[in-house]
Amino acid sequence: MWRASCVVMLSCALVEAAGGAVQNEDYASLTQRARGDYRAGRFAAAEPVLLEALRVIPDGNPGPRGDTLVELGYVYVNKDELAKAERVYVEALAIFKRLANPAKTARVLRDLGTIYSLQRRDDEALRILDKALKLSTSGPGKNDALAAQVLNSFGVVYYRQRKAAKAEKAFLQAWQMVSSSPPAGFDMAELLNNLGAVYHVKLEFRKAEDFLKQAVKVTETDFGVAHPELSYSLAMLGVLYADTGRFRESEEYYRRALAILDARRAEFETRIARLLHGLSMMYTMAGRKEEAEATLAEAAIIARRKIETHTDMATILENYSSVLKKKGKTQEAEELRVEARRARVTAGLVIHAHSPF
Repeated sequence: MWRASCVVMLSCALVEAAGGAVQNEDYASLTQRARGDYRAGRFAAAEPVLLEALRVIPDGNPGPRGDTLVELGYVYVNKDELAKAERVYVEALAIFKRLANPAKTARVLRDLGTIYSLQRRDDEALRILDKALKLSTSGPGKNDALAAQVLNSFGVVYYRQRKAAKAEKAFLQAWQMVSSSPPAGFDMAELLNNLGAVYHVKLEFRKAEDFLKQAVKVTETDFGVAHPELSYSLAMLGVLYADTGRFRESEEYYRRALAILDARRAEFETRIARLLHGLSMMYTMAGRKEEAEATLAEAAIIARRKIETHTDMATILENYSSVLKKKGKTQEAEELRVEARRARVTAGLVIHAHSPF
């Protein structure tokens, strides 16, 4: 394992950094409090609590450490800190492999596959997810709910590869496994969102709208009407309505998603930038040029700050560079274009050749 020791050191360093934030609580109360925080969407609050929980776990008790690392990874994913999420998932995977726990090993493999997919490391994602599926469909690790989650992740990879038929097949397999009786803890809204997205791509707009509205209802029921999780479904409806010319409804859903995230703006800046970019594209489609440019400019301010750690921000800078160039601001336009190109080149130079399994 290429970084087993440094992962442990990193975790220890993070725990020490958070050491003064939470004190005089035992492991059980800390983890319970952290779960309450991240279930309510307070991911920044959950992080130091989980780090303190890692610190107070008794020596020689690796199982709870692995479980807590998985929860910390979930927090990092929701904070859009994918590199941190990968580190803690890799450490958790090493623990569960050492404990010969196939079900938890499969779960962490699925989480890692999802991370790799988000980073567009598609080959690694598919390889990891294949291992997770084998573990979750046979032997002592057999678990239909987990298998459905893995199939859902497979579908996401295929969707991002623009293989709509393969994506639909994977999503429907997952749907058939859980739709009649959703298991406790299964993220049904995520699967509904993904079915909506694939039917959108297939131009089956009525199906897409139906699944996405179901996702909104499920998320509102599970988390409330102002939880950050809801922003995903709302944004996807915004895109759908823009593509079908229903611009008033599109703006309504984009604005609602932005209002939810803006309540904790510092925590969700990159998500906000993506939403602003989408809203700007909708304004352009609707012929509202001034609003489109102003909204894109707002997105570009965030993108410029975040581009070193989030390469997808380059697209926002490139689009705004084109706007500036058309307005005759050639020097500023070129500066943004160069920043975007540098970020893409830097990302392309990073080699991900390891296998955590």
